[in-house]
Amino acid sequence: MGGGLSRRARRAVDGGGDADGYARVVRLRDGTLATLAVRRTRDAAGYEALAVAASPAMPRAALTALVVRLFDLDADLDAFHAMARDDTLLGPVVASNPHGIRLPQLLDPFEALVRAVLGQQVSVAAATTMTDRLVRLVGHPAPATADGPTLAFPRADEVAAHGADGLRGIGLTGAKAATIAGVATAVASGALDLHAARAAPADEALRMLVALPGIGPWTASYVRMRALGDRDAFPSGDLGVRKALARHGVTGRAVDEVAERWRPWRGYATLHLWHSLSHSA
Repeated sequence: MGGGLSRRARRAVDGGGDADGYARVVRLRDGTLATLAVRRTRDAAGYEALAVAASPAMPRAALTALVVRLFDLDADLDAFHAMARDDTLLGPVVASNPHGIRLPQLLDPFEALVRAVLGQQVSVAAATTMTDRLVRLVGHPAPATADGPTLAFPRADEVAAHGADGLRGIGLTGAKAATIAGVATAVASGALDLHAARAAPADEALRMLVALPGIGPWTASYVRMRALGDRDAFPSGDLGVRKALARHGVTGRAVDEVAERWRPWRGYATLHLWHSLSHSA
């Protein structure tokens, strides 16, 4: 599941985490801020379950829908695993992770887009640092919880108001600051509707994203996976994907050719390829 409730792991952006839970601030479609906490548990029959709470309280149906999207719980992973078992390359990769993987979704697509830009060509640690600085610069306190208040990711109009010059103050390069300022302005003005992109066909969503200055195929694929719910998005140029496939003798143009076998689950295949790198000897 990832995430969690511990004070030790809490961050301004991500909330906190351990192996059994996840907590963070989310911004709902109506602008309301809520602190969401999800904990892994077992039901009365002994089956694994999720215990969910939000502050302020939300209707049960709305809270359920939010968590289903957050962890992609309505994906038919039986179909994905059946496809993987029949694939000579992907089968062993998926089988090596018996606990499985879900495609985690960021509920705010603007946040996903900004995170993707911040993650371009830098380490995860560096991207996390820049994200944390941005949130501390612009973010808002969320409703207090037992673990204390945390910060919500800022709105597009708030980021746009700082402009490229203001964003450079958190340590961004001029190019990244300009890209984030441009993206924020596009979203704030309505020129880019990321919620509409979620409902659009994959090719159209891709065109909408790469039309933005500074947004290339890798960034667009990340946003499609992590915010638009596209389980078939495939960042073919991703260094991790290519490194994982190179171990199986797949390089160059063959990367896209092999990945065609995994439609419509290339996003999930990507997650397993990344996982194979972090858990290999």
